[in-house]
Amino acid sequence: MQKHTLQSICKEHNGLISDKWNIYLSKYEHIFFPKKQVAINLLEIGVQNGGSLEIWEKYFPNADKILGCDINSDCGKIKFDTPKVHLVIGDITNSKTLEELLSIAPSFDIIIDDGSHTSNDIVKTFCTLFPHLKSGGIFIAEDLHCSYWKNYQGGLFYKKSSISFFKALVDILNFEHWGLKYTRRQLLADFDIPDTLDESILSEIHSIEFINSMCIITRQKRELNELGKRHVVGKTELVYPVKQLDGTYSKTPPQKLKSSLFQRIKESLKIPNKAK
Repeated sequence: MQKHTLQSICKEHNGLISDKWNIYLSKYEHIFFPKKQVAINLLEIGVQNGGSLEIWEKYFPNADKILGCDINSDCGKIKFDTPKVHLVIGDITNSKTLEELLSIAPSFDIIIDDGSHTSNDIVKTFCTLFPHLKSGGIFIAEDLHCSYWKNYQGGLFYKKSSISFFKALVDILNFEHWGLKYTRRQLLADFDIPDTLDESILSEIHSIEFINSMCIITRQKRELNELGKRHVVGKTELVYPVKQLDGTYSKTPPQKLKSSLFQRIKESLKIPNKAK
């Protein structure tokens, strides 16, 4: 059995209180293990009692910086024994708070949003921080079950919930196959995203994974996110003649929307009558 897993560290932890769901621990072990011995910068939004920052410092022994950010001024009472761990008090969507964080670590390998869990805040946090995620980095939004609750600005059919936002990012991941003259940002018009989350940044979304109450998004350079060339290998084709397609690229046929659907999308995406 592997020693010093995240589960074992949590089980043995007796410092500041940390609060994580069981499914998170096993998932984090899987996605964080490749970075375990790396000199990473980790940022967690919403630290509550501060215990998770202590646990991250134990799990990532070679981490450069472990940062926490919380809007609750009472978190200023929390102290840490290691210079690796930093805590900033403030609203992450406030430019001054962001500047303070970036003065400690200019970019991040891992970002965890465990903040207010309200849909508006989750979307704003992603829009604010994803541009500061390193290539190869991981962004995690926790506790998305709140996205289904009205008092967290959510609901199963609410199109502006945080879950609806992350679902829309799945379409952005497949932008090259739309066959429609819309931009990535137009698809997100309902969420009033800032200019900093531009087409270039959105094109660097590499993967999106959902598990119960969590969304995991990775970032890579644009060229690593494209479908790329077709690889056809082997010698014998008895059914379909596909060998000739080796080395070719996917060609997306132009798509048209039904007039009623097009009108709804124009209204939603704020597209002028003559779409270009």
